[in-house]
Amino acid sequence: MHFSSFVAFVVIAASCVSAHPGEEHDHVSATELARREAEGVARHLQARKCASAIDAFEKRRMVMREYLMKRQTSTSSAQQPHVTAIQNSTCITAPEVTEGPYYINDEFVRTDLSETQGGVKLVLDVGVIDTTTCQPLPNVFVELWNANATGVYGGYSAQGSNSNVHKETFLRGGYYTNANGIVEISTIYPGFYQGRTAHIHAMVHKDWSQNENGTLVSHAGSLVHIGQFFFDEAWNDQVFDKAPYNTNHQTRTLNSQDGILTQANSGGNNAYINLSSLGSDISKGLLGYISMCYNITLTLTRASAHCLHPSL
Repeated sequence: MHFSSFVAFVVIAASCVSAHPGEEHDHVSATELARREAEGVARHLQARKCASAIDAFEKRRMVMREYLMKRQTSTSSAQQPHVTAIQNSTCITAPEVTEGPYYINDEFVRTDLSETQGGVKLVLDVGVIDTTTCQPLPNVFVELWNANATGVYGGYSAQGSNSNVHKETFLRGGYYTNANGIVEISTIYPGFYQGRTAHIHAMVHKDWSQNENGTLVSHAGSLVHIGQFFFDEAWNDQVFDKAPYNTNHQTRTLNSQDGILTQANSGGNNAYINLSSLGSDISKGLLGYISMCYNITLTLTRASAHCLHPSL
C-alpha cells in the first residue's frame, strides 16, 4: 500500500460522475457475468484442494479469540474477543455477482463503518486465502458496504436518489488484512429493501493505494473479487423483529426470493456468513466469520463511476 498525492486524487475524482443509478442491479453485461460465474466455478474447484488449510485457518482465528477472551479483565479497555467455542464453518469461495447500483468509489479506510446508524452490531472476522497456494493473503483491502436498518444506503437518502452521494459515508469502507490474512470490520446487520433480502456487498483489492485524506484509491491496483454475502433466514427473522428494523415499511424479500443469493450460492459455493451471538441475545451484537478464497491472478472491473468527495 502507498499514499497517492492529492493531485492524483483530484484527477481520479474528476472522472467520477453523478449518474442516476435507478433500481437495476445488473450493471454489467451478460457476457461479463457469465465470465465471472465461470471463474467462480473454477475457483471453487481450486478451493477444494485447500479444504484442510482453510479449516485450520478459521479454527486458528477462533482459538485466538478464545485465548484473548480468557486474558481480558473486567477493567480492560481493549475490545473483548467474541468467540467462546470452536465451531465448524464452510469456506465462502466468494462467487462473483453484480456490484449493484449503490457502490461509491474512494470511501474511507477504516475498521468501523457504523457511524451513528442504529441497529444490531455486526463484527466480521474476514480471512482471505489464495487458492493457488492455499496460503492466507496479507495486505489485501477488503471493502464492504450495506444498507442500514430500514434498507437505505449511505449516499442515497432514498433508493433511486443519489443526492447525498458525495457526503454520506455510513456503512461503507474497509481495511486491509494483517500478516496472517485477517481483518476485522464492524458494521451493523443490514436491513432489507424491496426486491432484496439482507446482504452485504464486498470487493477485494490487491496492490491498493490510499489517498492523503484517508480514502481508498478505488481504481488503483487490481480488483480480484466483487460479491455479496448473506444471512440465514432464522437470523433475519430475529433481527428484523427488533427496533429499528421493525420500522422498515418496505416489502420484505425472503432469501428464497432473491435471485442474486441463488446465483451467489451456485456451483457448490456458500455465500452465508457464519454467525454467533456476542452476548445473551442479539441486542449485544453478532460475530460473523467469513473465509474468502480467491485466485489473485484474476482482475475484474467495477461498473460504478460515483465517487465520494469528502470536501464537498
